[in-house]
Amino acid sequence: MERYTVACVQQRLRLFLTLDEYEESVRRFLRAAQNKQARLVIFPELGGLMLIPPLLGDFRSSLLKRADLGRRRSASLWQKLVGSLANSAAGVMKADFRTGMAGLLDVASASLWERYTDIFGNLAREFNLTLVAPGAYLPDPLDGVIRNLTAVFGPDGTLLGAQAKVMLSPEDEQFCQPGSSWSVIHSEIGALGVMVGADVLFPEVGRLLSFQGAEALVVVATSGNQAQYNKLRAGALARMQDNQLFAACSFLIGANLFGAKQNEPLIGKSAIFAPQELTPRFNGVLVEMGTTNSEGVLTAEWDFAGLRALWEKSELRARDQLNASQASQLLTAIYRQLQAMPQLEARNDAEQSGGEIAVASAHDAEVLSLDDLPVIASVTSRWPPHSASHVDAPPTEETVLWTTPDLPAASASSSQVRYEDETDEMDALSERERTQRSEN
Repeated sequence: MERYTVACVQQRLRLFLTLDEYEESVRRFLRAAQNKQARLVIFPELGGLMLIPPLLGDFRSSLLKRADLGRRRSASLWQKLVGSLANSAAGVMKADFRTGMAGLLDVASASLWERYTDIFGNLAREFNLTLVAPGAYLPDPLDGVIRNLTAVFGPDGTLLGAQAKVMLSPEDEQFCQPGSSWSVIHSEIGALGVMVGADVLFPEVGRLLSFQGAEALVVVATSGNQAQYNKLRAGALARMQDNQLFAACSFLIGANLFGAKQNEPLIGKSAIFAPQELTPRFNGVLVEMGTTNSEGVLTAEWDFAGLRALWEKSELRARDQLNASQASQLLTAIYRQLQAMPQLEARNDAEQSGGEIAVASAHDAEVLSLDDLPVIASVTSRWPPHSASHVDAPPTEETVLWTTPDLPAASASSSQVRYEDETDEMDALSERERTQRSEN
């Protein structure tokens, strides 16, 4: 089968009184996806934290759960009244879930992982689909270290793999450790490359997953403001188009009940993407949520046969024109140069000041010039554009000079001073104008 319907869930963060209540809330999203014949369902980053409140039985946590229940649209008049009183009491007591969550992760992380895998493995089996479960702070199955994990379950309920977030936010750092790598997770609908949160902002991550054979990128994220959301969305589109893969982006929304800044709600517009050549409006978007604060389930079809045909006929053949060996050499050269720049500047400063310079060891990274780096593409242009009065001027072969050398102090008169935004062509243009004025 070459065509699969995928579903992307935009889920609101809530505080549930029991695990059964939380499980039923997840089940209603899966029923909606199943009605659309979805074979892959994607939940957002940190949505699995909603497992934690039912496991906390202290008085402060109970107040917060009652307050959240009273804020729901479906709450009865009595629940709204109790919720209002509980919210006032929680404010007086300065209650929050962060302390309880940290304690649970410290003493019962193994039990939390067991409940997580049981619930979402059973749901994947019940609905017979591949499930990218909502992420949470969980012990890594490889070493037991707490990480921001997103797990993938197959239609038979087995754990296909888990991806840890590598680029942590300040809030993540208070509860978990970063992951160390990215790996493709193989499923019935294809090879999935999972990127959690800010990992999507780094081009190397998408290229690494592409070289490992990924056919679709799964982005799960949370965003506390519009600017951050826009960056994550742009990153998902860029990684998708850079590597000519399918992509889906799922956001958690609602009050940031587990965050340090609870007055900043989580926002986002979940979406399902495809390379621009495979989308109706050539913008890379198959379907996208209309608002940043509503729950919903999006579905769209991924045509893997069409994707492979695009790889063959596209003018940009990422897998042929820039293979893994070329990319490795190029990125290694660039990164070595960038890492060596501070050391090189320090040595130059020491030479100018007459200080002693330590002898470089044999294993120091070689410093390369830009001319030594592999060339992928180059662009030249004439600047500034010729005005209408100079259309008959002969073309030149000069390229743009972005900076100019420093002038000797003796020649730095007002008519000779050059600034960094000037170019040789600008000087030539000024000389031509002076010649025309003298002739007139």
